[in-house]
Amino acid sequence: MELKRTANAGILLTLDGVSILLDGVCREVKPYLATPLEEREALTGQWPKVVCYSHAHKDHYDPAYAAAYQVQTSRVLLGPESLPGCKASMEPATVDNVTVSPIATRHIGAAGKTTDHASFVIRGSKTVWFMGDASPMQFRQTGLAPKPDVLVVPYAYCLTREAWELTKQWEPGCVVLLHMPAREDDPIGLWQEVSRVLGDDPDVPVYSMKMGQVIQI
Repeated sequence: MELKRTANAGILLTLDGVSILLDGVCREVKPYLATPLEEREALTGQWPKVVCYSHAHKDHYDPAYAAAYQVQTSRVLLGPESLPGCKASMEPATVDNVTVSPIATRHIGAAGKTTDHASFVIRGSKTVWFMGDASPMQFRQTGLAPKPDVLVVPYAYCLTREAWELTKQWEPGCVVLLHMPAREDDPIGLWQEVSRVLGDDPDVPVYSMKMGQVIQI
């Protein structure tokens, strides 16, 4: 399994030979990074087999890319049906024995009241949960799927001790941390706070990927 960071809070996941783009082309909302031009061109030159978007916020979603993907491929994009500029579906999709299932979840904070939001479960030879901007607190009672191999999360899952302890209760094989600004342009101190919470915790490996970085898991 390969993961490449292509956006502020998005990745290109390749699982069992199937390419899946998750919030993987976005626009800039400072201090959060836009998809670099070279990444955008690569993702247009060779369209992923599946494209998913969790919600319509600019730092996660690019309607022009979504529309072009559907025009060029005639495929249904996965995500909330209210996504502008495309035809999205909340129905699971299976490609070559890899299944991507959208799940309705609540966005972090006050935006949860007004924002249609989906997280995604990807199942093949391994299981990946991609949370988008889903609030970790909504799972305090219901829990997550047991022991995903990879849990892809925004900073909120590591920003407080309570959230991090909850994340560990799901027993992921590893955590991939996204939705972080560049270390040299972090006006609200997210890196400092996340580092304080994680400390030297040995329980779960955490990968914080730079833009364009590729990791194998």
